[in-house]
Amino acid sequence: MSRGIRALEILADAQHPLTIAELADAMGVHRSVAYRILRTLEDHSLLVRDDGGRVQPGPGLAVLARGVSRNLQTAALPELTQLANTLTMSAFVAVWDHEECVTLVTVDPRHTGATVVQHPGSRHPISAGAPA
Repeated sequence: MSRGIRALEILADAQHPLTIAELADAMGVHRSVAYRILRTLEDHSLLVRDDGGRVQPGPGLAVLARGVSRNLQTAALPELTQLANTLTMSAFVAVWDHEECVTLVTVDPRHTGATVVQHPGSRHPISAGAPA
C-alpha cells in the first residue's frame, strides 16, 4: 500500500504524465513492480493512461478528496464567501501538509475583473504564496 501511495504522490507532483519507466525510477523499483502497482491504481480510477501509455492522476482521486475535511470546508464556505465579496478578492482555506500548504476550498468574489486562482488541491511550499 505504501508504494501505491508513493506512486500517487509522484504523479501528483509531476509536471507532465510519466512513462512507467520514469515512475519506476522515481519510486526506486523495477518496472514490473511499478506496473503491478499501477494496474491496481488504474482499476480504481486513481490514475489513467493516455494513448502513449503515460500515466497521470485519475478521476478516482477527486472522489476520494471530496470527503477531505468536509466539516471544515462546509463551515468555512459562508465566511469565505462573505470575505471574498467584501474585499473583492479570492479567499481560501489551506492546510499544512509536510512542509507544504494544500488548498482545501476557494471562493472568488462575485464582481471582479481579475482574481488570483488557488484551486482546491493545489500545493506550494509553506514559505511561499498567500498562506505563508
